[in-house]
Parts: sequence; structure tokens; C-alpha cells
Amino acid sequence: MSPAADDGNAQPAYQVLSFQPHQEAHTRQSGSQQGGEENTSAVASYNTPFPFAQPSAISLANTCLQSKTTTRGISRVSLLHHINQHFHSTPGLETAGGQISFIVSLGINRPYLLDVTLAVAACHLRHMYQANTSPGLGTPDTVAACRVAEHYQQSLAICGFNRALTERFDQEASDSVLISSMMFSLLSFALDNDDDPSQSWVFSKAPDRLAWFSLNQGLAPLLVNTKQFHDQSILRNMFEASDDEEKTFHGDNVKSLSKVPSHWLRLCGLDYTSEDPDQVFYEPVRILTELFHTPVDHQSFFLYMAFFGKLGVEFRALLEDNNEQAMWLLGYWLGLLCRFDHIWWLSARARRDYRAICIWLDKRKVRRRAGEEGLMWRQLMIDLEGATQPPLELVTWHSHSLEQQQIGDPSL
Repeated sequence: MSPAADDGNAQPAYQVLSFQPHQEAHTRQSGSQQGGEENTSAVASYNTPFPFAQPSAISLANTCLQSKTTTRGISRVSLLHHINQHFHSTPGLETAGGQISFIVSLGINRPYLLDVTLAVAACHLRHMYQANTSPGLGTPDTVAACRVAEHYQQSLAICGFNRALTERFDQEASDSVLISSMMFSLLSFALDNDDDPSQSWVFSKAPDRLAWFSLNQGLAPLLVNTKQFHDQSILRNMFEASDDEEKTFHGDNVKSLSKVPSHWLRLCGLDYTSEDPDQVFYEPVRILTELFHTPVDHQSFFLYMAFFGKLGVEFRALLEDNNEQAMWLLGYWLGLLCRFDHIWWLSARARRDYRAICIWLDKRKVRRRAGEEGLMWRQLMIDLEGATQPPLELVTWHSHSLEQQQIGDPSL
């Protein structure tokens, strides 16, 4: 839907789609209940997570001219306007197959879902202002207004979301909390225009430096608790895209480590006879091996993100303690995510934290260690530094490992 021309008097076209539901919601809150059959049908088409449309200077200026408040930043109406302009024409929201109209409609009865959607809109708008170099756009005041709106809407969403978790789930509630959780994850990944590795959590001493990591771990138990609703969910196609036909990434059966390079297994304290998927590194290292040869395309994004579901509380504790094995595994995954350099909310964090972990490991002089340990780390660092580049051809991991074993120069 194209933005309407601004003649100074005409009401913006987005009000027809997005503003009237707010009026209806306000009427409901005032005690005037509306009848009618609830629309629970989901659109069948499915789009995977790729960038929002790039707003032009004119559309950014139009949004900037919308009302702003000092306490709440960009107004909700302006954020809905931004959604209507830019979240429809191309795949955008990394949930619900980009079905933003359905999400907004669902948010009428589940306000926390609408609140977090508006927070994502404010985050995207801030990102676009910061990236746009046109004169008069992206001023500090405008960026600050976006940032205020992002945090304000997110704070509203968190309050409602926490209440929703204490209530009984039905299909609508299940979809709402799952979509909201994914949007919270999106917001936790989106950086505030600072991709300097020195500013990464990797070098931070703050007690909450892994708050973003903890937030992303919250999705896994939600998926378990809502499993009975997945077959009829708007997210069904996403669930199906999170594994392949062989159930390589999930499933109840113990998966073999036969594809994992021997120096990766040594790092993790495993070997080819290991059969304990509860060992903290077992599933993460197995999944990373599978992802190395997984293509970067529309279907594979959720396979890459499945790795996070394999990281438990014990893994987080190891990161907190600066464990080298955990740091390398997470760093390798972040390097793989750098292949998706076209996803606006993902690429900056992946690039920053990946570089930070490479620097952190080098500062510990892992390549210069003596004997077999040094050889192992030199191979690992070569693998880590190559994680961002998809393989040019399909080669087996074992041949790759044999090639690396020829490298023994401790000065590397």
C-alpha cells in the first residue's frame, strides 16, 4: 500500500487499516463490547526473514513530520504509519511469515503483541534514520525520539507479556506469546548503531552483559509449553522450516558426531564414540558442523537460528566464566550468521560480537600454546576466521581437517 500524498488536511491512508482498530479497542476498554466472529484464519503464503523495504528520504521525512511526544517518542500512530508503509511490500517481521496485518489484528485483543510490534517499528525507524545520509534526516532529536518510543513500547509489552504467561493458553494466546517472544529476541539483537568490537559484551564486566543471551533462551520453554497448538499456528511454516526432512536439527534420537572435525571434538572433550546429548557441548558442536554446509537462502535462516535452542543454562554459565570452549562455539555461530549480512537487525550484532570473540581469543594467545593444544587452537582459529564465508564447494569435513593438520607454524 503506497503512502498517501500529504496535502496538509487529508487524513493519512494508514488510518483505515491501523488506526480504527485502536478506536475499537478504546471503545472496548470503555465498556462498550462489540460482537462479531473472530477471524483466526492465517494467510497461507510464507515469506522468510529478509530486509524491510528501504524507506526513501521522502517517506522518512513524512514519518518525521508525524507527532512526537517528549515522554513517549514517536507516536503510536506514526509507528503504525511506518508499519503500513514498509512492513507489507516486502518480507519484514521475522515472525508469522511477514503477515503483519494478521499480527496487528491479533494485537487488538492482545495489546502486548501490538506494543512489541510498535517497538520493532520504532527500532527499524531508528535504524533507517541512522543509515540515511539525506540532509535534515537522522538528526539527534529524531533518532532519540525513535529510541524513546522503542523503549517505551517495549516496556509496555513486557508488562502485558508477563501477565499473559500466567494465563491459560489457547490458539490465539499461543501465537501471540510466541510471536512476541520472537520480537523481543529481535529487539535484543538490534544494536544501537555501535558495531565497535571493544563495546561488545565479550569485553564487558557488567553483571547484565549476557541479558540479551538470557532473553533469547526464553523461547525454547515457550515452544515446549505451546506444542499442542503448533499444527494450527500461523507459525506452522516456520516450525517446519526449523528442521529438514531427516530431522537433522531436532528429534528425540541421539545424533552421531561422525561429521564433526576431530579438533572440534577435542576442544569440547568429546570423541567419535560419545553418545551423551546432555553433555553441554554435544548438540552445539554437532549443529555447527551441519550449518557449515547449509546454504544461505530463504529456507535456511531458521535452521541457523535453531542453534540457539541448543544452548542451555549451563552454557550461559560457561560464557559468564569466560570459558574458551563456549566462546569459540558461540563465536563460530556468530560468524555463520555474518553470512546473512542483509538482515538489518541481525548483521551488526553478529559482526561485532564475532570480531570481538576472535580478538578475545587472540589476546589469550591460544595460537601460541605449545604442543598438541597449540596445533588444535591454530586449526580452530583458521576455522573460526573462515566461518563468515560459505564454502565454495561441498567438501567433507574430514578432508578439511586433514588439510589443516599440515599447518603447524606457531606464529600464525
